[in-house]
Amino acid sequence: MSKKTNSLLFMLVATLVNLVLLLLFLIIGFVAMGLIVSYVPSSESLMPLMLILVFGLSIFGSFFIYSRLIRWATVRFSLEDKLDPLFTSKRNVRRRDD
Repeated sequence: MSKKTNSLLFMLVATLVNLVLLLLFLIIGFVAMGLIVSYVPSSESLMPLMLILVFGLSIFGSFFIYSRLIRWATVRFSLEDKLDPLFTSKRNVRRRDD
């Protein structure tokens, strides 16, 4: 396989991992929100704030874990020499013989 194909497959798998992480954090957040609402009766008025907090923390958490996983995988499996940038500017196009 070429470097471009490797890069494309890596990005597809990484995107799927990011979506799974996002769904996992959303599920955990909604379960925690449900437990808070069921045990603290006065927390129902804070429901909109908790929803925003769950969505925000889910997005931030999944992006944070995703970026750490990508860094770890790049170093662990030495992917820098196996992957090629998918998008390059006209100025940074490498010669074909590289």
